[in-house]
Amino acid sequence: MKQFEKRPFALLGVHTNALEPQKLKEVTEREHLPWRSFADDGAIVKRWNLAGTPTIYLIDHAGVIRRKWVGAPGAKVLDEALGALVLEAEGAK
Repeated sequence: MKQFEKRPFALLGVHTNALEPQKLKEVTEREHLPWRSFADDGAIVKRWNLAGTPTIYLIDHAGVIRRKWVGAPGAKVLDEALGALVLEAEGAK
């Protein structure tokens, strides 16, 4: 993720395993997660119709969902997909 620092890119985590916000904060600090994470009470799961966890949505600079993975696709796949969208967003400036 270091290669995306200071680039038009954001990563958000939504946790649906009933973590209280304070517990989630402890986990993100302990694991050194560099992205913002939210504890979901089920509202996001219902609204986005999540089928499993993790579910990863890749949303472009215009707010359009471009990719969806149910299950972890792996760092290489994510880096390639993110890289392509970051380049596209930088070209849209």
